[in-house]
Amino acid sequence: MRDQLEAVFFFNPMQSKWATEIRRVVEQYGVPEIESVGGEVTLALRGRETTQTLFAVRPQRTSVLEGVIIYGRFQYPEILVLHMALAGLRPASALGAQEAGGDLGFLGLIEAFSKLVKTVAGVEYLRFAYWDLAIPLS
Repeated sequence: MRDQLEAVFFFNPMQSKWATEIRRVVEQYGVPEIESVGGEVTLALRGRETTQTLFAVRPQRTSVLEGVIIYGRFQYPEILVLHMALAGLRPASALGAQEAGGDLGFLGLIEAFSKLVKTVAGVEYLRFAYWDLAIPLS
């Protein structure tokens, strides 16, 4: 999936729309880079061992990368989403729910990630670094 990860995360056509926010988060938290660990790839922030990466794939298409989120827990009650990228994002599906068999939309990815985060003990908020927006998880 290295090629897919590079395409989705580093060569994403929507990246230019978020250049200011991306630059700010990179300056504050570090530069994202692809690392190989045990024959598998992951995204990490240079010099930060406290971040994790979530890869979004569908059960019926596990070889296709739909999206990626880099996140960390820098304050106890919250998970901070540092970077997020979606594959195949088109303006019509950017915010809305996915069409049947279509690309995973922004809200679909956030909804799935929120469900996952709710299972982590002590997490009360999901915060997005690009907007400094916190969503309560209760």
